[in-house]
Amino acid sequence: MSNLQTVHNGVGAPNRKLNQFGDYEDVTNMSVDDWDYRWSLNQTKFHMPKVHPMLQKYIDKLLNGKNRQTVFVALCGKTLDMKWLLDQGHEVVGNDCVDSACRQFFEENNIPYTSHPLDGVDGALYTATDGSSIKLYRCDCFELPKVMKEKVSCIWDRGGFVALPVKERSRYALSLRAIMKNDCHYLLDCFLLDNSKFGGPPFNCDEKNVEQAFQTFCKIEKLETRDAFTKWQESWGISSFIEEVYLLHPK
Repeated sequence: MSNLQTVHNGVGAPNRKLNQFGDYEDVTNMSVDDWDYRWSLNQTKFHMPKVHPMLQKYIDKLLNGKNRQTVFVALCGKTLDMKWLLDQGHEVVGNDCVDSACRQFFEENNIPYTSHPLDGVDGALYTATDGSSIKLYRCDCFELPKVMKEKVSCIWDRGGFVALPVKERSRYALSLRAIMKNDCHYLLDCFLLDNSKFGGPPFNCDEKNVEQAFQTFCKIEKLETRDAFTKWQESWGISSFIEEVYLLHPK
């Protein structure tokens, strides 16, 4: 059952706060089913048609001076970042809660694949069958500590932490900590925006929010703050959209 519902104010009239998908549904507490519904409508404008520039800019920091690494891509969708990392010689492990996202990644990149159910949780493991070092866990991200047998050297998180319900951020952080190696480097992309005018996702995330979720077990370094406002964000009814990039690693 979907959690999506129209928000109303005290007098029963719609509180018209546009969300990223172009309607006025309440998306502050999206479930796995809700994301599956949005993908079924092809409402995936968040999927960038190129490799993310912040990943390319800070790849050396993410890799921590090492060569072939195991890179985990959080809430990956079908991002081109995974194919780019794969082409750089890294092993890629992704996670998304939507089957069509996983299938589209393999099919659009002409990578043959197979899938099988995950043990003990609602999900599936998608793996390449041509020798490509990539696999995608299709499951709720909070189930990752149960199903991922390997720990990872690097995490790239563009739009994962900031897309989840705000109340789930600390739980999400703990789930990722469970799959980190002790020397893992975690590149986190966040945004500053006014969610009193825009329904999300993404949801505003400042440095204090990052610290609240991660500082008990990670060191945090802010790498960059930049203006990321475009016509798309203007269409959301906001006037400012700031991108901030952080590097985290376990204490």
